[in-house]
Formats: sequence, C-alpha cells, structure tokens
Amino acid sequence: MLAHRSITVAVSMLVGVVGLSNRVAHAQDGLQRAQQEEADTGGLDLLRAADSKLRDAHGIAFTIHREGSGAQATREPYTRARVVISRRDEATRGGLLDAEQKPQWQVATFGIITNADGSDEPIPFAFMMDQDHARYLDGFEGALIEAEPRYAQNLIDDSGAWTAMQWLSEWETLVGGPIVDDTPRESPRLDGNVIVGEDATHAIYVDLAEFPGTYAFGAWWYLGIDDNLPRRFELVYYDVRDEDKQSVGDGISRLTISDLHVLGNPTEVAAAVTRASKLLDETNWLQAGEAPLSEVIDAANPFTLPAPEGFKTKAYQPPADQRQQQAQAEPALNIPAPDFTLMDPEGNEHTLSDYRGKIVILDFWATWCGPCLMVMPHLQAIHERFKDQGVVVIGVNAWENGDPKALMDARGWNYLLLLKGDQVAADYQVSGIPTMVVVDPNGMIIKRKVGAGPGLTEELEATIEAAVVRQ
Repeated sequence: MLAHRSITVAVSMLVGVVGLSNRVAHAQDGLQRAQQEEADTGGLDLLRAADSKLRDAHGIAFTIHREGSGAQATREPYTRARVVISRRDEATRGGLLDAEQKPQWQVATFGIITNADGSDEPIPFAFMMDQDHARYLDGFEGALIEAEPRYAQNLIDDSGAWTAMQWLSEWETLVGGPIVDDTPRESPRLDGNVIVGEDATHAIYVDLAEFPGTYAFGAWWYLGIDDNLPRRFELVYYDVRDEDKQSVGDGISRLTISDLHVLGNPTEVAAAVTRASKLLDETNWLQAGEAPLSEVIDAANPFTLPAPEGFKTKAYQPPADQRQQQAQAEPALNIPAPDFTLMDPEGNEHTLSDYRGKIVILDFWATWCGPCLMVMPHLQAIHERFKDQGVVVIGVNAWENGDPKALMDARGWNYLLLLKGDQVAADYQVSGIPTMVVVDPNGMIIKRKVGAGPGLTEELEATIEAAVVRQ
C-alpha cells in the first residue's frame, strides 16, 4: 500500500512538472514571437490595441494580487481579490469610467485587504455595479451602501475595492485619454518582454510627467502577448515621503492580474460572479449559520449585490457638498506675494521684496522630482531670453534629499537657486511640485502653474508679456 502510494505521488509530481514545463514552454514561445514582432510594433500601438481589446470584450474575469515594493512595501496594503467585469450596453470607452464619469462596465469585486505588517485582522470587501446602482458592503456598519452609478468611483474608494480596480479606474486617465485620443510628447516605450506568472507579456513604460491628475512619475503596463490584455500594472514613485515629508526612498505599487478569462455570454458572466464571490466564503465576515454570498447571488442579475442577513440598506450620501466645504480653495491670484528671505548655495541672502520692479518666476522643485527636471530647461530658456529685460527666474528648492546645486551645475542651468524653501512652499500653498508662481513688478501673484504640461515656455512668455503691458 505504501509503495503504491509512493508511485501515485511520483506520477502526480511528474504530471505536474510536465504541465509546468509545457506552460513555461508556451510562455517562452510567446516571448520569441514577440521579439520578432518588436521591430514593427511600439508601445503606443500596443496600448491602443489593448484599449481596443477592452472595448470589444463582452466580459472578463480575473484574480488580483496587489503589493508594494521598495519604499512602498511597508505602506501598500496587500490585496487578494477576484473581479468580474461586463460591458454596459451604452459603453464607448475602455476604462471603468469615461471622461464624464459615466461607468462603462458592470462590475463585481470581492477581496481581502491585509496591512503590509499584518498588524490588523484582514478586511473583506464586496463591491458591485449594475446598470442602475453601485453598491458595497460596509462590514463595520453592517450595511449595504447603495448609490447611483455616477458615484461609482466614490463607492470604490470607500469600500476598499480601489486596491483591486485601480488599473481599470486609471485606464482612462493614463491610457484612454492621453494615449488613445492623443499622442503624448513622450511616446510609451516598449522595453522588451517579461513572463508574468505563466503569461508572456510586453513591458511598456509610460512617462507620466506631462499627464494631468496623476500622482506617480511613471507607469509600467505588462500586456499579454497573446491577447493584449493587462497582466500587471505598476505605478513608479521616484521618491516616497513619510508623514513628516522625509524621504524614505523609491517605491513601486504593483498590481498583478492572473487567471484571466474572457467571457463570451451572460451565462458565463453569471457563473464567473458566483465563483468570484466564493473568496469571501473563506472569511469569518458572516456569522455562523448565515448563507454566504455565493449562495444568494441572483444568476439572473449577477451584478446586483445582495444584503447579507442582518445587514440594513442605506442610501449613499454624495460627498460633493461636504468635500466642497472641506477642500482647500485654489490659491488666489492678484494678491500680494508672501515675502521671504532664503540663501543661495554660496551663503548669500535673497529677499523677494528686493526684486520689486521686476517680474519674478518662482519654481518650487526638488532633485528627486522627475517632472521638475522636465520643466527646468524651459525655465533656463526663459532666463536666457529675458534676464536683461527685468525678469528673474528663481528655483526655490524644497522637500529636498539630494544636492540641488550639483544637479543644476551638471545640467548647465544657471538661474538663481535658493535653498531650504520648505516653509516658503507652505506659505505659497504648494501641494505638489513643480509649481511655478509668477510675481509681477508690483509684488502681486498673477499666475500659478502646476506640473510639466506641454506649451510651458509659450505660456510663461505670454504671462511675462502681459505683465509688461500692464505696467
């Protein structure tokens, strides 16, 4: 009996090894095919092909694992989730929402979030969206929260489903709008091929410096070679700051997609939702004896999230009024610029009011900030053109962990550099860098510009010329 069992185990192991070997061989074949195609296809074309594939899909089911690496390893929650998405009847875009925030998919997401350090109990979440409603289960309140689909992103954020849905939530911002509808200045870079799990993928890097509304400096998309669908999404942070704004190093937020299946009809979609919900059957979320979600999901309406026994249903309160009250107003224009005194690298003091009668361009920046470095050649060009015409360009270095003087010297940028500008940045309500503030000859703030968008030189030149005319 023991010998027979040993033989059985050995055969099972051999079958498993052969299966793994076949999957690896398939992935390697995919890599070879991709390498032959690289000469004819670039990152821009591949991302557009992926967007087209998403628009054509009836439904997709997949598993998500999310984690951080580098400085994000201790900050990024670990998430395991199962997701099913099905195209809405009126959908026209590839991402979760279009530019007007209209949902493009019906969604069912079930997951478990764990703190990176494992300090707290894992937190389950469930979010669904059909044609008429978005819903999530609030385990703390014991409530099913329900809203109109236009508030879908709010519910995704509140429920924790964002940890699993981020790649699709970000698709319109990072791919659909700037890449599919318009060609970015820095074209997405096809950087070779990588095996993700058991799938051969194209690795595509997207520079986010010129994209509005983003909070990382680069993104990696890993697209399946066989089907063009995403297998991994990484947001790259060149520098991660703690609560005190102290640098803790570089980091990556990584979301990996596996077990991906394209669904061809409503029956397949409904079955996939039931399978996905079984992830939560493994948790202690429900009380003993209560029916798990997988047993109460309606196959005829698979994206209508049912309320577990004992859960009350609550209407979602739109946060618009609350957020308008809490949000900081945009910094005002045509107000006096706060005066300050800072030192340059040689130890000389410079006070803003000393430059009264001149047009001053303040650029708040740091060496670790990729978009800042994209802006600085434009500021150097402004400096060279207008330095003898009453225009002063000042780089106000803030939130720094490197050597700003060495960087500027190495790049040949020689406009005025002032150091340790953290407090000045706060006084000027700088929340992100680069931020440029233009002060007119009378000491009034006449323009603010955040980020490294196209047309910066022309925009600053127009502001300078308008300020001269007003004198």
